[in-house]
Amino acid sequence: MELIDSKVMAAISAAIGAYLEEEAAAMAVQAAAAAPPFATVNLWAIAGRLDATLQRRSWQMRMY
Repeated sequence: MELIDSKVMAAISAAIGAYLEEEAAAMAVQAAAAAPPFATVNLWAIAGRLDATLQRRSWQMRMY
């Protein structure tokens, strides 16, 4: 004797699958909303470029 009918097991499996798909879709929407709409600024890169520019300008002005 089976404890759970095969049709009931199929219905339970389908319901769990649908729930997991909805959760995945909700997580994808939430992750897309949390992403910044602009590029992040790398302050180390900006500082490095500024330092290189200042050194080049100092060398061109013969300040060394």
